[in-house]
Amino acid sequence: MSWGDFYLSLADGMHLKKLEQPCLYDAAADELYELSPEALDFLSHCDGTQTMGELQPESDFLEQCLDEGVLEQLNKPRPRKIEIAVNEFPSLRYLMLEVTDRCNLRCRHCYLGEAGRSDLEWETAERILDDCDDIGLLRLIITGGEPFLYPHFDLLNQSLAGRRFRSIIITNGTMMNERRLDDLNFEEIQFSIDGLVDGHDSLRGEGNFDKTMDSVRRSQDAGFDVSVATVIHAGNVDELEALRELLLEIGVSSWTMEFPVPSGRMARNLELMPDPKEVAPYFEMEWGWGAHEGLEGYACGAHLACVDTSGSLIKCGYYRGIGGGPAGKGLRKAWNDMPKMRLEGVCVDCELLPDCGSGCRYRAESLVGAGGPDPVMCARLGK
Repeated sequence: MSWGDFYLSLADGMHLKKLEQPCLYDAAADELYELSPEALDFLSHCDGTQTMGELQPESDFLEQCLDEGVLEQLNKPRPRKIEIAVNEFPSLRYLMLEVTDRCNLRCRHCYLGEAGRSDLEWETAERILDDCDDIGLLRLIITGGEPFLYPHFDLLNQSLAGRRFRSIIITNGTMMNERRLDDLNFEEIQFSIDGLVDGHDSLRGEGNFDKTMDSVRRSQDAGFDVSVATVIHAGNVDELEALRELLLEIGVSSWTMEFPVPSGRMARNLELMPDPKEVAPYFEMEWGWGAHEGLEGYACGAHLACVDTSGSLIKCGYYRGIGGGPAGKGLRKAWNDMPKMRLEGVCVDCELLPDCGSGCRYRAESLVGAGGPDPVMCARLGK
């Protein structure tokens, strides 16, 4: 075959989206590439039915796409439907989906408070998944409660196959021993690990560190990207450096740390609250992704929202009073109707704003007061 006789197809897991700008999203690698309008148009025609001779690609761009696995070169036609998802402004990129408030643990620092018996209706969840494809979502983050307790988990898992976003599940990892992992339709499993044995089990119950670490190893052996989220508390500060070495050694893809807020059960265990200035340097040890990047003129989480178990779209797990209505009646409408949090207060004129993005506004309000600075970010940046 000559050069021009090969067919071009957008590779599996590559998806075209219009966010604030045209983009290509690699869901498996969790990589987002900005595109020119011309590149978007070209890639939208690479559906496995046209040859290079017909498409006439620019040689340097084609070479780059082939080298990075964006495009496949085929000997014969292999049709693939290509759809360009269109988002809003600001774009909704990350959605937390609280499928249940049931939980098998009673963690002392849980900001949600007591576990319940509420579950997201399956019909609502299914509609939201379809809307996530349509709106060009990047990451759908399944959470709870403990999501493996969701009564419709098998239906949810089946419906995640073939989606055009990255599916992530957040779990405490204590309920996975009896579950087959090879049929899970997630790209990533995130485990909550709040220290080593003493620090973790002091919050989550004796023996749970070992259970979670066993699930981490099983998930890695099954080929999943594994990430870890850690809440810094007074009982694990002296374990964080050793935890970092452990997570690096076993090869977790991302480690993010969170500072607790005095709500839920944490409000009854305030002795666990650490000093922001003491723990600020530890945040420099984390690696990987977050979902709270800002946008000029907007406060934290400009691209983030949450759906609670009632099906309502809310700002995030903390700001439950800021909402856009029932997501099951249309995620795009609920996102557009939800008030967006603008920058205000003392952070607006701060010279460190470009580096800080005003931090977590809920944390700022709960620890300092409305309009105040986020003391954790101030400490991290030496303010």
